[in-house]
Amino acid sequence: MTEAFLIELVGGLALFAGFLGVVFDGAALYGADRLLRSRRDIWMPDGALPPVVMIKPVRGLDLGARENYRSFVEQDYPNFRILFTVDSPKDPAVELIRELARDSPDRVELVVVSERTGQNRKMNKVAAVARELASVPYICVNDSDIRVEPGYLREIMRPMLADPDVGAVTCMQRGIPEGGFPSRLAALMLNSEAIPQGLVAYALMPMSYLYGPSMLFSAEALKAIGGFDAMKDYLADDYHLGRLIHEKGYRIVLSSLVVDARIKDESLSGVVAHEVRWARTYSSLRPVGYSLSILSRPFPFCVLAVLFGILGGSPAIAFGAVGLYALHLALSAYLLREFVGVSLTHKDAGLWIAREALSFYAYLLSFGRSILWRGYRYRIMPGGTLRSLDPKVPAGAVVSDRP
Repeated sequence: MTEAFLIELVGGLALFAGFLGVVFDGAALYGADRLLRSRRDIWMPDGALPPVVMIKPVRGLDLGARENYRSFVEQDYPNFRILFTVDSPKDPAVELIRELARDSPDRVELVVVSERTGQNRKMNKVAAVARELASVPYICVNDSDIRVEPGYLREIMRPMLADPDVGAVTCMQRGIPEGGFPSRLAALMLNSEAIPQGLVAYALMPMSYLYGPSMLFSAEALKAIGGFDAMKDYLADDYHLGRLIHEKGYRIVLSSLVVDARIKDESLSGVVAHEVRWARTYSSLRPVGYSLSILSRPFPFCVLAVLFGILGGSPAIAFGAVGLYALHLALSAYLLREFVGVSLTHKDAGLWIAREALSFYAYLLSFGRSILWRGYRYRIMPGGTLRSLDPKVPAGAVVSDRP
């Protein structure tokens, strides 16, 4: 084989790999259409609606915390409570939560939980609170940095009440930038990478995982898996909760509702660190599948195809790669506009290239196992559990403060 033939062969293979990325775009669009159509098949029963308790683990004041919290307090649902859980009575969010509790004492309660029985601090708090909710039929866990519409709780309860086999309902999240370039980049990563990947998974396989920002559970399904205590040492608690519920024979429903994550401005290095942690998390869960996910990214392959097409004297390969990437951009922009609700304009061209570069960089670093999460350093162990890399903190009893 001649050198020219080898160059042309590599260019052709890169072009084919880029084509697979465009096929992935089509699968994401199919998943979005299927998800939106699924809502029409779910009815909402008449009559009294059952009580729901929302557990909201909080650490510090997120951007727009007051509006975020109020969006949950003001839900159009007749019977619910929100338990805001913090690690310390000195947490900056405590004053705001107490203010909300004074305004809505029947809906808002503050619980201070200090527990060191597991590495996942979020699940430590959730598990400690959930133990006292044995008589509650439905428990919803949602993140502190998301904002929802007034019909959120009623909407996610629809599939739960329509089918007794449903053990959990979850929602994807949409990034809403609240700052400059780093904030916009982080939001674009979430909207144009995480959401399409979720839609493809939804289109191709049964739901066996959850999305951490919004998770609704039946008490029956939680009891069957041993409750939240089983998750206190896992990094991807949402993934493992869904896996266990699915293994017990319950259905998991992905709601067509998308919640909003307000993304604050931070350093570019902080955005990169977050994306690498996300990539390492999912690489640890499904190493083979995540390794193959490179084929869902046409950018590096189209660049290679253009380069080798030029070097090999094959303009058809180079022009084919440019055309494929243009199609990828068009399909991505359509999905962002029609499903995510975000328009991609020509002004975002530089942002899009930065997003592609960061995505590829995070993929290359995804096979490491050390992460930084909320200021604490961990190593991801086989099976998805966490081992702290920080100095050990003596185990302590649970401390609760209910003002």
